[in-house]
Amino acid sequence: MSGDGVLVAFEGIDGCGKSTQGAALVERLRASGPREVLAVREPGGTAFGERVREMLLHGGAIDPLTETLLYMASRAELYAGCVLPALARGAIVVLDRTHWSTAAYQGGGLGVDEALILATARAATRDREPDRILLLDVPVEAALGRLGATGAGPDRIEARGAAYFERVRAAYLRYARAAPGRFAVLDGTASEAEVARAVDEALRVVVG
Repeated sequence: MSGDGVLVAFEGIDGCGKSTQGAALVERLRASGPREVLAVREPGGTAFGERVREMLLHGGAIDPLTETLLYMASRAELYAGCVLPALARGAIVVLDRTHWSTAAYQGGGLGVDEALILATARAATRDREPDRILLLDVPVEAALGRLGATGAGPDRIEARGAAYFERVRAAYLRYARAAPGRFAVLDGTASEAEVARAVDEALRVVVG
């Protein structure tokens, strides 16, 4: 690990509940002691990253490789200016998405070469993998139903539809099977309280 810091990440398809669980985890960690807890999201987390986020989620059509590199540019800025300095201070950093999102969404979903994505990710993150990735797994139909229930229109990624998200979900599960020590697959269809308990249990080995 970098310094004494801990890097925890939430992953999953849109509508899986990762942002809700991430925010709840941050509250629990901050209430449990004096250790610094930093919450950041991808894309975003910096002034540059937030501008890129707006482009990616609400802009016009973008070539898949261009889209991939924009995510990586935002990520490189986030790690350089935020994540790595916080880890060096000994903080617990809670990420809402990582480069594994790019692998799943742009690789699994759009067909961008996954080896290229992961090689670029190593440069963007300075080869810093999360200590634990919490993958909230939800069937695509259920996830899209949750998104529709919000009443907000879909963003550029969400509008790609069910077949696209099936490919993304399959990619995530493939990554989790290949690295069970890194990924913890949690049932995102359970109640919020049940998922929160599963999150805490999955993090016990890295956070305590």
